[in-house]
Amino acid sequence: MAVSTVVIVASFLLAFKAVLLEGSEVAILSLATIKQLGKRNVLTGMLTGIAGSLFLFLAVRQVFLLLPDLLIDLATGVVILYFSSRFMRGFARYYFGKRSFRAKMEKLTSELVEKDMEHYGGEQPAVIPFSLLNSLPVLTITLTEGFEASLVLAAAGTFNLEWTVAGATTSIVILLVVSAVSYDYLIRVPRWLLDLLAGSILLVFGCFFLISGLLLL
Repeated sequence: MAVSTVVIVASFLLAFKAVLLEGSEVAILSLATIKQLGKRNVLTGMLTGIAGSLFLFLAVRQVFLLLPDLLIDLATGVVILYFSSRFMRGFARYYFGKRSFRAKMEKLTSELVEKDMEHYGGEQPAVIPFSLLNSLPVLTITLTEGFEASLVLAAAGTFNLEWTVAGATTSIVILLVVSAVSYDYLIRVPRWLLDLLAGSILLVFGCFFLISGLLLL
């Protein structure tokens, strides 16, 4: 019963944190570029990227399910610990290195807009027309962040799909509500704190699944 409870909590928290962190960057960039690129272009790129990430999540989860129990625990532990190390590096970069998350997002926003303007020869039209080509910059960043989140979701979903979906959905709802209220609320949240919390949670459960796999040897 204790193990079942740990797995449920792990599935929820891993999905919640993965979507919250990766999704917050997509939300920030989408809101920041919506005026330059147009609402339909941004929305199309974001929704297409989310659909692609969902497909990747289901595909990777299916691969996990085909593995023997021993390898499932070990593979899950390795994947989760890898992302834990990434978030911990982010914490060190933003807290001790004094890097600015806002500056990073502003740079990425500028790069996204510049990439979309390349096929206009540097002359931005008064109104950006709707096209799949103009949605590609947002699609690319959504798929990039979604790919990372989907790996964690696939690992968590291998053990408990329902609570993984619940964690991801809760995170998405929070992001939508905050995005609807204010862009500033998203950018103001200390990134180092989110990275520290996510890294710590992934470290704990990554060790749990890795040790569980090793005990089956």
